[in-house]
Amino acid sequence: MPSIPRLYFDNAATSFPKPPSVVAAMTDYAAHLGASPGRGGYREARAAADLLMRCRARICELIRGESPRHVIFTLNTTDALNLAIRGIVEPSRRRGAVHLVTTAMDHNSVLRPFNALVDRLGVEQTVVHADPHTGLVDPDAVRRAIRPDTRLVAAVHASNVTGTLQPIGEVGRVCRELAVPFLVDAAQTLGHIPVDVQELCIDLLAAPGHKGLLGPLGTGFLYMRPGMEKLIDTIREGGTGSRSEYDRQPDDLPDKYEPGSHNTIGIAGLLAGVDYLLERGVGAIADHELSLTTEFLRGLHTGSGELLPGLRLLGPPGIRDRVGVFSVTVDGLAPAELADVLEQDYGILTRPGLHCAPAAHETMQTDPASTGSPELAGSTRFSLGPFLTVQDVKYATDALASVCEQTIGTPAAR
Repeated sequence: MPSIPRLYFDNAATSFPKPPSVVAAMTDYAAHLGASPGRGGYREARAAADLLMRCRARICELIRGESPRHVIFTLNTTDALNLAIRGIVEPSRRRGAVHLVTTAMDHNSVLRPFNALVDRLGVEQTVVHADPHTGLVDPDAVRRAIRPDTRLVAAVHASNVTGTLQPIGEVGRVCRELAVPFLVDAAQTLGHIPVDVQELCIDLLAAPGHKGLLGPLGTGFLYMRPGMEKLIDTIREGGTGSRSEYDRQPDDLPDKYEPGSHNTIGIAGLLAGVDYLLERGVGAIADHELSLTTEFLRGLHTGSGELLPGLRLLGPPGIRDRVGVFSVTVDGLAPAELADVLEQDYGILTRPGLHCAPAAHETMQTDPASTGSPELAGSTRFSLGPFLTVQDVKYATDALASVCEQTIGTPAAR
């Protein structure tokens, strides 16, 4: 009996598989380089430092940043967001009242730091609501939320729950007009669609290395538009391998924000991932994922254009205003049960639950209060990546149609 294929539909958590060049780059670093950047004058240490600078330059090229030295390496997106948020709030609070703005579609990596600052420091915040059907945020609502004491607006580029692609450029232009720093969480967009920080008026861009950039876990970065470093304090201090004669953190970028030894083996893999993206072309990847998205949405509908019996799709109903992240529910099945059936019977790997985005699920009315049960709360998420095929997507939606038919008892006319 043939074995069930294992199809990975959890790229919103981390991308898999990685390009072979990513694995090769990490292996080569471990086998032939091994040195810590800035911790020696010998050839290997210099080569490791050059590797870091090449990665900064390639990321800067990818996002059309203004300066590679303003690409600050972090552990992940959460680490990058905390650097931006806490780094702005601490010095701002010393000068007076602080107000922050975010959206109901944001991830806990923004919501939790904001709430911690509210609880511990008395900072005020406004959470801008989103449309309960699409998850879209109105840029005019962001404008209305901004006050004279607003020190930061933070918004997710695309929801990790619904795939909703926010009008980031419009929000960015509002923030630029009102002279408020704008922080964007690009965890679900960078590497999947083109992102131009200048065109979108993004001051601070936080992104993971291990998702759309196809690098390993434990990598990420924060891009700071030149001048932002004057507003952002350090949140950690330590050795940098530079200016060692001083016992104060240096002001030079990127060293100011990068204390301690780097995850150089991970950054070697990240550099290979970014190189892969630039060589293949993010536009080409976006076109491929658009074809996957189109097929996925087609497969969720019957021949008459209705959603499969008992199925609910969260977020935008069509290809407009979305990326390849799809959360669904099936009547009569808890999200974890649906994920288990998909894995055990069809080999499809998805993620059930609340996806670290409770406000987004509250917006979609799939939170515990709305469903009346913690077990029924949340959704089952499929997320696309560059190595999936249209045939893989068709297999997944056919499997979902079979689950709906078995659960609801109504065959879907496909």
